[in-house]
Amino acid sequence: MFKVTVPGDDDPYWPRIRQRAAELNADGCSGVPDFYLDACLEHDTHYRTHEWLDGTPIFKSEADERFRRVIQARSLFGLFSPMSWWRWVGVWAFAKKAWEHK
Repeated sequence: MFKVTVPGDDDPYWPRIRQRAAELNADGCSGVPDFYLDACLEHDTHYRTHEWLDGTPIFKSEADERFRRVIQARSLFGLFSPMSWWRWVGVWAFAKKAWEHK
């Protein structure tokens, strides 16, 4: 089940993501600047647990798509955010090993 809606910046969802990411020792935006840190922490959480925050299973493709959509939702460029596309290509193409390392 793909969750399309991205919670707003002040939604209580994000502190819960930050807490869960800390519990998992997530490193955030690995190898790149920490722009859109919450998107990176959520993505790390998905990769380490293979679950949405509510415990529902998530596929790698869903985690990667969600990562792109969260960045787009927070970017002034929206769907056309270059960073969302660069980072999405990066995780789509090069993060399979990280996904399988659960």
